[in-house]
Amino acid sequence: MVRWIGRSVGCLLGAALMAGCASVPRVSGWDLRGPAMEAGRIVRSELQFKLAEGNILITVGDQVVQGAVAMDGRQVTEDEVLAAGDLARVRVRYLRDSLDVRRVFGETEEVDRERGPLDGCTVLGRRRDDAWAFRLEDGAPDADQAAALNELGTDYAPALYPARRLRVGDSWEVGAAQMKRWMGHDLIRSEGKARLTLRGLGVFGGERCAVIDVKIDAAGELADPDGNMLELQLGLEGTIHRSLKSHLDVAGEMSGLMVLEGELEHDGVPVRVKVTGPMTVKGATRPQPAGVAVRIE
Repeated sequence: MVRWIGRSVGCLLGAALMAGCASVPRVSGWDLRGPAMEAGRIVRSELQFKLAEGNILITVGDQVVQGAVAMDGRQVTEDEVLAAGDLARVRVRYLRDSLDVRRVFGETEEVDRERGPLDGCTVLGRRRDDAWAFRLEDGAPDADQAAALNELGTDYAPALYPARRLRVGDSWEVGAAQMKRWMGHDLIRSEGKARLTLRGLGVFGGERCAVIDVKIDAAGELADPDGNMLELQLGLEGTIHRSLKSHLDVAGEMSGLMVLEGELEHDGVPVRVKVTGPMTVKGATRPQPAGVAVRIE
């Protein structure tokens, strides 16, 4: 498991920025939140989730079966700002939303690919009084899509960064609900907190970035494809690189431990399931030129 450490170059002001100046003025900090969204802006985001070497324990009465499980999820979206201001409007294209699951019990191997309810869909969102509401661009949603649209409205464009200038070493906390993007978009409920710290400045992919350390301790509830509710616990630590120019999280990686457990019903028999293992989440966000087609492999 590889951790992105980020090439921090400290709190230096670039000489090129200060060319011709006899002295370097003091900087009062950095605005990581950035300006409000602008009409016409298109942003492509990708989130990857992996559980490479997980253990699965199934208990039915007095019988216990142990196996191995691996998960590989990917979500790719494209957000277009249609209108800015108090009545902002956006179009979100779900280019991919999938989860591959591999389970091994002895000599038996099962492989499934699950698609999210909005996979391949385009949705429209409108903000009013700081609240977002979403609908399908075409057609009426089914029950799963309606639930996903409602959830999207509760956590769209979360305010992860304070509305103030930050200095190196500053820390702040946000609720776990605001970190859903790093925890899994299918969460029904989320509790806990995340602590973020501006460690310094660095260069990532040719962009000057804020290097932010993140620690998440959270719990949530999600539904499996059959509607059974499962409890999720996460402990993640990692780093986000946030561009000082675009104010986008151009890269980030977190890793830690995941515990997923709950009681299901199979053919009328209660079954207890527990999955544990190391988890890695990677995210990247980039501006997308208008009219450029995005190819997903």
